[in-house]
Amino acid sequence: MLTGLSKPTQGKALVAGYDVTTHSLKVKENIGWISSEVILDDSLTVMENIWIQSRLHSMNNTWKKKATRLLKYLELDEKDNKRVGKFSTGMKKKLEIIMALIHDPKVLFMDEPTIGLDANSRRLLWRLIKKINTQYGVTILLTTHYIEEADVLCDDIAIINDGKIVATGSPRQLKSRASGDIVEIDFFSHFDYKILEDVSGIIEIIEVGLENSDTEQRTRSESSLRLRIKVGNAETILSKLISKITAFQPALIKSIKIEKPNLESAFLELTGKRFEEMEETTYDQTRID
Repeated sequence: MLTGLSKPTQGKALVAGYDVTTHSLKVKENIGWISSEVILDDSLTVMENIWIQSRLHSMNNTWKKKATRLLKYLELDEKDNKRVGKFSTGMKKKLEIIMALIHDPKVLFMDEPTIGLDANSRRLLWRLIKKINTQYGVTILLTTHYIEEADVLCDDIAIINDGKIVATGSPRQLKSRASGDIVEIDFFSHFDYKILEDVSGIIEIIEVGLENSDTEQRTRSESSLRLRIKVGNAETILSKLISKITAFQPALIKSIKIEKPNLESAFLELTGKRFEEMEETTYDQTRID
């Protein structure tokens, strides 16, 4: 809707100062867009792909000068006459950024730009996104399913759950909404974990489903258990928690992990689920912008 590709069902939105309903062409003139999937013509060279984009924006002969500058900026200048079919995903993403910036947009939309990238390529793209935002002065609206990506890149975050915005604010503001620490414990087998409720300092106990890949693991997981236990302070309560569990049944604990308040715990606080659970079960309904 914000890019002018579909009409809003209700309400009003302005992008770069233009109404998305009444001035959708003006909106398109002032925005760039990068899809979650790579959309390039693999049979064409770098410059040929950029030329097509410049023609779509009815640019004059200045496009080539801008393209050369952007290619150097994103370290693709030695690839300008290479066909993009054999490029890595990271290099293709760089080219898409150039094509999105070629007409000097005021707002850049990035729809899950790092999906499918390895860790190194993802961090490289993070640096590029930050540079574009600061050095080119382009406002970036980014959607992502990587919660650490939102934490690293975004000045303002909106958490959307089941089609509704449930919280907005800076990463720091959202983190402040997460109270207490999380102790996550994996157990070899199920047990009546209500015995833990009388341990002083426990705020909440949440049972989490375990995911396994093969049949043998699935059979074993039917009797396994994972608990996320919210506590006031993990360091002061952990020994009491372990003592209570081992007194009930020795050798029951498989692993223990402690999480301090972060964007993940804030998400859990706001939605009642971990971020990866939302990604798996409602991929199209839960996003972070």
